[in-house]
Amino acid sequence: SDGSGTPQQAFEHARDNGPLHFLAVTEHNHRQAESGASADRRDGLLIATNPSLYLGPQADALIPTATRLTENGRFVAIHGQEFSSISAGNHVNVFAVGEVIDVANGKFDLLANWLGQRTSADGAVPVVQFNHPALHSSSKEYGADDFTDQADWLAKFGRFVSLIEVWNGPAMTKTSGNRPAERMESDYLAYLNRGFKLAPTADQDNHYFTWGTSTNARTAVIAPALTLRDVLDALRSRHVYATEDANLELVFEVNGALQGAVIAALPAAGTSLDIRFTIHDADEPEAGYEVEVYSDDGPGGEPAQLVDTFTADGDTPAGQPNVITDIRFRGAGQYVLFRIRQIGEDGDDDLAWTAPVWFEVGTAPAPATLLRIASLLPNPAGDELEDEQVTIRNTGTGSVTLTGWTLRDPTGRTWSLSSIRSIPAGQSRTIRRLGQPMSLNNTGDTVLLIAPNGTIVHQVTYQAMGEGQVHIVPP
Repeated sequence: SDGSGTPQQAFEHARDNGPLHFLAVTEHNHRQAESGASADRRDGLLIATNPSLYLGPQADALIPTATRLTENGRFVAIHGQEFSSISAGNHVNVFAVGEVIDVANGKFDLLANWLGQRTSADGAVPVVQFNHPALHSSSKEYGADDFTDQADWLAKFGRFVSLIEVWNGPAMTKTSGNRPAERMESDYLAYLNRGFKLAPTADQDNHYFTWGTSTNARTAVIAPALTLRDVLDALRSRHVYATEDANLELVFEVNGALQGAVIAALPAAGTSLDIRFTIHDADEPEAGYEVEVYSDDGPGGEPAQLVDTFTADGDTPAGQPNVITDIRFRGAGQYVLFRIRQIGEDGDDDLAWTAPVWFEVGTAPAPATLLRIASLLPNPAGDELEDEQVTIRNTGTGSVTLTGWTLRDPTGRTWSLSSIRSIPAGQSRTIRRLGQPMSLNNTGDTVLLIAPNGTIVHQVTYQAMGEGQVHIVPP
């Protein structure tokens, strides 16, 4: 679909030559995908006209290839599609959905309906990315003209979108080591200001044999393990940053919440935010850093503005995060994010952008916000990896679908709650661990209940528990 090579060549090149931990191959899904392609890419292989190229059953199709080449702990291969065309509202990536999108080109309202009836490969809400936002007609970009108004657009389509490219390409290069061709940092800030909750990505958009090597730019995720489920959950939860340095490790927290989170418990106005961050670069441990703090009081008005700059020298010592306390909380709707400039030992300066942390409380709680952790069994008599249990109760007046909901501990490890499917009003459901990454520590722990948009809905802390002892959470 306007690209070169096979899915297997793409994944193996990225894994072995990038080297990358994960790669998404996102095929153009419309029938005119090759209309502008050069002769060396115009081969008639289009998933819109031949869905078996995406679905299989042949082994070299995209989904079977991604499944075969995913090796937990080493490499995750993700299948996906690039929906629409630039002239019809720009491109979006849809990751890890198991069907070819059959929605009319550019009809984002119909795409929202289609996505609402499907899940991604991890059983949760599909993950969508806004692609190259600089190539746009703002009146209709990403379906702005397909919905009643901006609020309708945000409510119906924005709930699926968690990512936006800040750097892209060079898509058509056949060489390595290039800088990103498209720089869209102002577009990132503009879409945040329109009310979308987004994390920044740095994608190479490879159309030739350069997967993972055309630039050093990377989309990085903060995840407890290298598995398809963990990577998709991190992308969905916006625990993501974009970096021009291939192995730069960044972790930012605001008031204890990881970048990408929505904080529902608001501090008092004027309170200093507790911002902590760690930096590590294995091949440039003594690099210098400028950390720029951007803040916006909420959608509308001017986009996020630079409010302060801090410096850091070298890798962060273990257990001693850098602390920023000079940024004040200004009220509900505020969000803060960070732009990092690495002053490299190699003489190059590289940039990185994080996702924001949002402070947001709705005017009236929706039924979903009335979910609560009712009890925990951290120390079962059987195998803890399999038999630890958490019970979730719906205290609201309507049924709640659990697709995309997770439990998380302070280290970022998670349980998916999607297998519960739904909880009727006034009822409870219990989920066993069954090998999921998060453990309930017998010596005491904190467990967070996280909505699909990243909001921390409920938080429970318990002390040391004996075998078979159930921690009951007060209503």
